[in-house]
Amino acid sequence: MASIVGAPVRVARSWVSTAALVWAAAYGCLRVWFATGNAPVWKLPGRDLLVPDWIAVAGCLVSAAGVIALGRQPRSRALIRLLWVLAAGWVAAAAFALLDLVAGLLPGLGIPFDLLGMLSRFTALGGAALLGATALAYQRRLDPTCLRCTGRPRPTSIPTWPAWLAVVGCLTRLAAQAAVGFGSTPYDGNLSRIIFESGFVLAGVALPLLLVYRPGRFFPRWMLLLPGFGLGAGITAYFGVGLLQMIGNVIQGKPAYDDVGLPEAFFWVAVPAYLLWGVGLTLAAYGYHRRTRKPCKGCGL
Repeated sequence: MASIVGAPVRVARSWVSTAALVWAAAYGCLRVWFATGNAPVWKLPGRDLLVPDWIAVAGCLVSAAGVIALGRQPRSRALIRLLWVLAAGWVAAAAFALLDLVAGLLPGLGIPFDLLGMLSRFTALGGAALLGATALAYQRRLDPTCLRCTGRPRPTSIPTWPAWLAVVGCLTRLAAQAAVGFGSTPYDGNLSRIIFESGFVLAGVALPLLLVYRPGRFFPRWMLLLPGFGLGAGITAYFGVGLLQMIGNVIQGKPAYDDVGLPEAFFWVAVPAYLLWGVGLTLAAYGYHRRTRKPCKGCGL
C-alpha cells in the first residue's frame, strides 16, 4: 500500500526537482555572463538583483547542490529547510520586483520601468517558487498522514493580530509622511498618484482586515489571497533588505539614505513600519488560506 500511494509523489517530486535544477543551471550561466562584464545598463539603482553578480552565481550553485543532495537524502529535514531558506533568499534578492509591478501598472508615477531587469528578477522569483515546491514535495512525503496535504485539519478560527500589525504599520508609515509633509513625495501629482494612494490605503487597512474578519468571506478566495501573499511578500522582502542596508550604512559611518531631501528619522520610522505591514499582511493571508482552503482530495480534511 505504501508503494502505491508513494508513486505519484515520486513523479511529481522528480518533475519539480528537475525543473529546479534546469533553472539553477540556466540562470547560473546568465549570472556568470553578467558577472564577467556583459550585464546591460540597469535603469533602477544598482544591479538587477540586490546582491553582487558573483554572489548570485554562488546562490545558483548552492541551490543546485541542495536539490541534488535532497534527492539523495530525501528524509533530511535540514536539507528541506535549506531549500526554504534559499527560496526566501532569492525572493529578497529580487525585491525590486515590487517596483517593477508599480512602474508597470502605474507608469504615470515616474518610476523607471526596466524590462530587462524585470525579466531577470522574475526569473529569480520563478526559481524561488521551484525551490519552495521541491522542498514542499519532500516535506509532505515525511508526513504519512496524507501525501497531498499536511494532514492537519482546517482551523476553526484564525488570529486577528497579524492584520492589526499590518494596519499599525501602514498608519505609522502615513504618520511619518504627514510629519515631513505630503508635498515631499517624489511622485507626480496625476491620476496614477491618486490610484496609487487609494490602493495604498486599501492594501494597508481594508485588505488585512478582510483577511481575518467575516466580511472577507463574501469575496472570491483568490481576490484576497493573491494581493495578500503578493503584496505581503513583496513589501517584506523589499523593505527587509532596505532595513538591512540602512543598518549596514550606519555601521560603515554613512547616512541611511543620501540625497533624498528627507531627514534620517523619517526612514528609521517609515522602513520598519513598511516591514511590519508586510509581515502582518503575509501572516494574515496565510491564516486566511488555512481557514478557507477546500477539503483535501486525498484525505478529506
